[in-house]
Amino acid sequence: MTTAFPAGITRPAVPLWWDELGRRILRLDTAVMVAVIVAAGIILAAAILALSRGDRAAGDRIDTRHPVRREGLSAFLSDTMVLTRRNLLLSLRTPQLIVAGALMPVMFVLLFRYVFGGSIHVAGYHSYVDFLIPGIIVQTSLFGGSSSAVSVAEDMSLGVIDRFRSLPTYHGAILTARTLADLVRLTYTVGLMILIGLLVGFRFHNGPAPILAGVGIALLFGYACSWLFALLGLVVRNVETATLASFMVIFPLVFAASTFTSTETMPDWLRTFANAQPVTQVIDALRALTQGSGSAEGPMLSALAWSAGILVVSATLAIRRFRSF
Repeated sequence: MTTAFPAGITRPAVPLWWDELGRRILRLDTAVMVAVIVAAGIILAAAILALSRGDRAAGDRIDTRHPVRREGLSAFLSDTMVLTRRNLLLSLRTPQLIVAGALMPVMFVLLFRYVFGGSIHVAGYHSYVDFLIPGIIVQTSLFGGSSSAVSVAEDMSLGVIDRFRSLPTYHGAILTARTLADLVRLTYTVGLMILIGLLVGFRFHNGPAPILAGVGIALLFGYACSWLFALLGLVVRNVETATLASFMVIFPLVFAASTFTSTETMPDWLRTFANAQPVTQVIDALRALTQGSGSAEGPMLSALAWSAGILVVSATLAIRRFRSF
């Protein structure tokens, strides 16, 4: 890894210890990194289980027609798997939604690659498409997460959530299953974006491990945003309002960022916001890890910190909101 971004591309200065911590993480053995990711997943599941434990007992008391099921992490995981399968089956039975969800990012790729791309030149990049595709992937992660808001609001309006709440099911498992199903769909869409990108000229310029790390960060950010939008769906509880509210959140974050062009051309006040907000941080990390043209440590840690913060805060607030109904 080099120590500077490409000429003309700047990012907010970060402390040296932040960069050094990132270098140490990148030097970790692959098995250690996998172990850390698995441990983080177990800790998150345990936290959700702890937040929803009381609701499971309440559900058992309310519906005495159903036998009391075993408690603990295994029961929570079992409920999550069953509900995730239910959400994925519903998605497979409405393939038009999957196709429509994939078409929009494809249209953005073609629009900016062949219509606007000829007039956009970003210093430090030989081809604009190498700058564009990481931005499109992160944009896709954000849009993919927004489907959680619509799905949760739809389940609320149709009474599906009320039915689940009457059963001895962990309340945390209901929201976790929703976000996991959206993560599966997001993985498919991101894979499609990479394939489309390769077809229109995008190329990776780094080793496989940094590339996988970059895609993993984009998926983690998308998963964190799924919890954020699930919280939004619980607040508005209406499909139309959830759709409009999601766009009001997405558009400032996507367009006031380095998604399609460098932030250097923006006014000072807007550039300050654009460089600091999470979408730019995740895009910078993905570009550095996939292109190998700049320091990846600082942006990678900033992207992980933003994703973890959004995930923890949104999941906690969403489960608390769910329990308050």
